[in-house]
Amino acid sequence: MTGRVAVLLLTLASALALARPGPCLSADWALSGSQLERVRAGAIIADGDVALDRPVADIRAAVQVNATPEQVFRTLTDCAQALRFVPHLKRCAVLDTAPDGSWQNVEQQVDYGWLAPRAQYVFHADYERFERIRFSNLRGDFRENRGVWVFRPVKDGQATLVTYEARVAPAFYVPRWMMRNMLKRDLPDLMKGLRAHSEAARPAVATSNPPPPGP
Repeated sequence: MTGRVAVLLLTLASALALARPGPCLSADWALSGSQLERVRAGAIIADGDVALDRPVADIRAAVQVNATPEQVFRTLTDCAQALRFVPHLKRCAVLDTAPDGSWQNVEQQVDYGWLAPRAQYVFHADYERFERIRFSNLRGDFRENRGVWVFRPVKDGQATLVTYEARVAPAFYVPRWMMRNMLKRDLPDLMKGLRAHSEAARPAVATSNPPPPGP
């Protein structure tokens, strides 16, 4: 499926997070000076750990992409592209769309093979034109599933600082050691894939879809 689709990009690795109070998802994450330097140099910030007492995940990730916020936004919200770079994503389908395109309900399925159960879920995504995507759980194999993607223009708008925050609680059992291992691998791979596919998108392709909703 092509077209503008809110992509949660939630792998099991993204569901495994910090053993501390959840992030404040009502305010955008401000990177520290040292984190900004690392991201500008090409590094990917991916913080996460697994709660000791319950399966709750709070994660943060950041990457700088040499593409405009529009290109990154369109890459992230296109199911066809997401299926190429999101770890373990096997299905992505739009169930409902607002008349003005300001939100969508999306169904996704991820398959971790023999490591963990296959997970299917539906989430609601609110769009802000080339700036932000907020998502929240509707139903499926996660008790809690909410977060935000933010796209900040840098380098006079020719590059984008992308930040990602999420809180997730899976409804199925996964060993803590497995969660940690997948977090270390899959979350950086997710951000690398988003960067590579966004940078590969030509401007003519990036603007071929209908424009996303206004503010």
